[in-house]
Amino acid sequence: MAENPTTEVSSPKRGSSRLAGNLVMAGAAVLAGLLLCELLLRLLGISYPVFVWMHPVRGVSHIPGAKSVREYNGHSWIEINRDGWRGSDVAPKAPPGTFRIALLGDSYIEAFEVPIEKTAGEVLERRLTAIRGTPTEVLNFGHGGYGTSQQLLTLQHDVWKFAPDLVLLAITTGNDISDNYRPLKLADYVPYHVFRDGKLVLDTSFRQSKGYRSRDFGTRTLQGLIQHSRLAQLLNRVRHAGRKNERQRDNAGGRPGDEVGMRDEVQLPPATPEWQEAWRVTEGILRAMRDECRTHDTPFAIVTLTRGIQVTPIQERKATFLRQLGAKDLYYPERRLSELGKREGIPVLNLAPVMAKQAEERQVYFHAHQDSVGIGHWNEEGNEAAGEIIAPWIASLLAGDSLPQSQGP
Repeated sequence: MAENPTTEVSSPKRGSSRLAGNLVMAGAAVLAGLLLCELLLRLLGISYPVFVWMHPVRGVSHIPGAKSVREYNGHSWIEINRDGWRGSDVAPKAPPGTFRIALLGDSYIEAFEVPIEKTAGEVLERRLTAIRGTPTEVLNFGHGGYGTSQQLLTLQHDVWKFAPDLVLLAITTGNDISDNYRPLKLADYVPYHVFRDGKLVLDTSFRQSKGYRSRDFGTRTLQGLIQHSRLAQLLNRVRHAGRKNERQRDNAGGRPGDEVGMRDEVQLPPATPEWQEAWRVTEGILRAMRDECRTHDTPFAIVTLTRGIQVTPIQERKATFLRQLGAKDLYYPERRLSELGKREGIPVLNLAPVMAKQAEERQVYFHAHQDSVGIGHWNEEGNEAAGEIIAPWIASLLAGDSLPQSQGP
């Protein structure tokens, strides 16, 4: 059959042009869809801001200048100042006549769960000002997930530019001791202090770890996008939700004292080499913090915080927890840190016994996590109680009253 001379044969060039045109149209449609999603999320006020990225000294840190749009996880406005800490910007020098406290701690002090004015640090600031009759300023150096190693690094690299008159370290006994030892924390992307040849040194090998390098890559490539795009924030939120739920399932069930992120073993004298070393490192870090403050002629003090089971108003829950754990009471870490304070000349205040008594007398819970009471971080009542207890204790220290060097159970 003869070939039809009018039949056209598409050239490779024309086919490539058509394919390119289709790709451009598809790309434009995808882009339009993404822009529409971004617009809808903004109109609905939906945002999931990121406040933490990687840090070459402390492993992780707040993003300077990060802010929430309206609420964060159902809570009030969150603002990170230009120096990377919760709250408004702070001048390097305190106003004349103002007593400045640098308050170091973890997520309890950071306190994203409550408005800034309801945090323990702000309550302490107001109460101590009223007691002493002179202005007090409490700077919030709290950061979620920090152990005492990272708090020492914060003291060395971030605190002194603000010339504090007192350094107050808040220790969350439920996880800070385990967070100071890699085999217990099981995180390779943060720094640890370790003993080598009997000397406490900083191990910076975390910077070469897979966990740090992969997260750091994400920091460099995604920070700007996530900070400015609501859609990117939503996708990042979904990506992390599965991991969070998995961690919560792994920590769920069991004893009445079970709380995500808390270690029940700390309520007992250390029975394994890992816990013995964790305590040894922690005590070494606390001595290092004391010595660091002495070189700057600045007083150093410690306050131990609470966990939910210690301050539940329900006696039966405490009894069940102790029986299942095999502990005689809820205050082993408090006693040990009090004894350290007496030996090393560090004032120590233990909040748990005092707040436990208040909880029973008032039948109030000081901890809450979403819809669950009695576990998780401090609620507003917990932050208020802590600030109200700490303030007169510090006032007594400053007045030189005959306060015991270490106050605890």
